Order: sequence, then C-alpha cells, then structure tokens
Amino acid sequence: MKTTFEFRLKKSGIDENLILENLSTLENIWNISFDRDMASVSFEYITWVDLEMVRRELYELGFHVINETH
Repeated sequence: MKTTFEFRLKKSGIDENLILENLSTLENIWNISFDRDMASVSFEYITWVDLEMVRRELYELGFHVINETH
C-alpha cells in the first residue's frame, strides 16, 4: 500500500537526506520520496505497524505528522 505523510516542523530546517536515510533502514518500507514544497514524505508499506514506525521515526527527527493520505 502507499501513503503520504504531511508534517509540521518542530525545529527549523529540513534535512532531506537524513529523512530518506532513516526511513530506508526500516523494514517493510520502500519507494520513499520526499516533497520539500509540500513538507511531505510518500512511501509504500505492508501493515499499519509500519505506518507507526515511520510516524515514530519522523517524530524522533523533529517532525510532527499532521495528515496522512492512503
């Protein structure tokens, strides 16, 4: 399945490479793309648990997910 997380920054600046690197290390997450203009990341996943892992990883990187589109 594919989804997009829109997020709000909790700190200034976006490190696109850090986001892509960290998300690519998660199991069952692939085809990750980042949209700086929309402040969103899209990816494919298998289960809802995978969504929670991505949400948690983004939070730890300083981002708060405000919307998700399946």
